[in-house]
Amino acid sequence: MDTLKQSFMERYHLSNYQFAQLTFLWKTLASDISKLLIMGFIFHRQLPLYLYALSIMLMLRCSTGGLHFYTYLQCLAVSTIYLSLAMLILPFITLSQPLQIMLSALCIPICYCIGPVPSRYRTPYAEPIIRRCKITISVFILLYTLILFIMPESKYTVTGVWIIILHTLQLAAAKYIRKEEP
Repeated sequence: MDTLKQSFMERYHLSNYQFAQLTFLWKTLASDISKLLIMGFIFHRQLPLYLYALSIMLMLRCSTGGLHFYTYLQCLAVSTIYLSLAMLILPFITLSQPLQIMLSALCIPICYCIGPVPSRYRTPYAEPIIRRCKITISVFILLYTLILFIMPESKYTVTGVWIIILHTLQLAAAKYIRKEEP
């Protein structure tokens, strides 16, 4: 294995640090892709809804972060519970369309004030990046809220609202936990 590593490093003129970064990237990608596939299998009967919910969740998570779990199984379990709540359980709580719009709109200033909350292993964001993340999340949720005015209510729009609400709640929890960390 060391011979293969050395050969790769020499061929592409990589330092040990650069090789470690590439290794981390590949492990992260393999981990995340496998979690998405496992959850895809779990939610295979609602695959279009799963992909829809996942796309909204990823947009929110990529722009503001949130709770981070540092083992594969914890992350998989929490992500599965998160999506199960948004797709299968919380939609049974009937919210009128005006209430959905109001709750989504309320999430905008909350996410703007709290976010982003990156992993503790990331270097802190520079102020321009923080501002861009805050604007991105706000615009995204605002556009989703405006879509609620136009689109007829469906399991997709309701799931999206619950994803936004859950994201806002877990973002607040992540911020609180982050303040408690030494």
